[in-house]
Amino acid sequence: MAATLVPQFASAGLINNVLIQWRGHADKCEDPVQRFPEAMMQVAMFEAINAIQPKYKPYLEELNAPAGSSVDAAAASAAHDVLVLVCPDQKEIFDGALKAALEAIPDETARDAGGKVGREAAAAVIAARQDPKGGLQDPVFDPPEPGRYASTMRRAGFQLASHKPWVMNSPDELRSAPPPALDSEIWAKDLEEVKSLGSKKSKTRTAEQTDSAKFWAGRDTRVVLDQLIGRPGRTLVDDARFLALAEMAHADAYIAMMDGKYHYDLWRPITAIRHADTDGNAATSPDPQWIGLGETPYHPEYPCGHCLSAAAAGAVISSEFGSNVPPLVLTGEESMLRRFDTPDEYVNDVATSRIYIGVHYRFSVDAGVAAGSAIGKLAAKRHFAPLAKGME
Repeated sequence: MAATLVPQFASAGLINNVLIQWRGHADKCEDPVQRFPEAMMQVAMFEAINAIQPKYKPYLEELNAPAGSSVDAAAASAAHDVLVLVCPDQKEIFDGALKAALEAIPDETARDAGGKVGREAAAAVIAARQDPKGGLQDPVFDPPEPGRYASTMRRAGFQLASHKPWVMNSPDELRSAPPPALDSEIWAKDLEEVKSLGSKKSKTRTAEQTDSAKFWAGRDTRVVLDQLIGRPGRTLVDDARFLALAEMAHADAYIAMMDGKYHYDLWRPITAIRHADTDGNAATSPDPQWIGLGETPYHPEYPCGHCLSAAAAGAVISSEFGSNVPPLVLTGEESMLRRFDTPDEYVNDVATSRIYIGVHYRFSVDAGVAAGSAIGKLAAKRHFAPLAKGME
């Protein structure tokens, strides 16, 4: 079923949810590495909550949590300590948020015990993630040639490929297969598709496709993940596990994305279309004045990053909720919402939007979805398995 727009509604009962609160505080991080602080924070929060309400295997070693420890104090303290480390410029804001969270817990003994568990969880995760960057030097690039990416402004994201993965064993573990040759039939077909559908002045792109392109241009998986928190029948530790898996997968999606992009260094549609007379393919033709609907990102094209992250989230959602995934209803323009009945519908809408906005080819979209789905499935397979009965 295609995405539809439905009237907006307000989610209730989550304003005091410690997970949602600290995801909001994490937005204060102006970190260029995007979701890496979020992944560290969510894993630390899961470790703290799971230590008090044990239900799943921890990411690291088990923590000692005294009986009666406050899970809210533990989760807030864990989140605070991670965010202060990775975003020190916002320490005053995070300190204030923690102070308010702890003051709302009347039982001093439970509060202090929970706070200690949270601090220990944060310290353990921080220690495990020390020096996540592998020390790659900024690359020196050769002059552009047919098929090679030509910077549209400045290159960005290269260092992401050297970060220590959460889920994968190495940044290239799930690297996409090479893109098609420039003289191939699929290259010509996919180039012509984005040339037509992704043009700023396109006469073939529908109004719905334009809405999709613009909707996803400035949004990521956060708008999907947060609405799945606090569902009936789920506990705080269930939701903490879900968010930890999703953010680990999302972080690895960025790592895999940049590994592939700078490994293959493929040119963007705006360059390929303007210089199609140099690609050696008789089925393509140049348009020197071509401009896409949206701004071209500042890094190579292949594979599609939005597709990787959406598919990683979709796979984690499917693993977590099975056939009981509720409709995904997302905020949009003019008090309207975007609705998807399955994770696959959501992933497909995100993926194809990158063609409609003029920044990706179909083969890149498909490669990104495949890699992202593999990362999400790997996260669920390798981490946080349920404890055996009697071990909870």
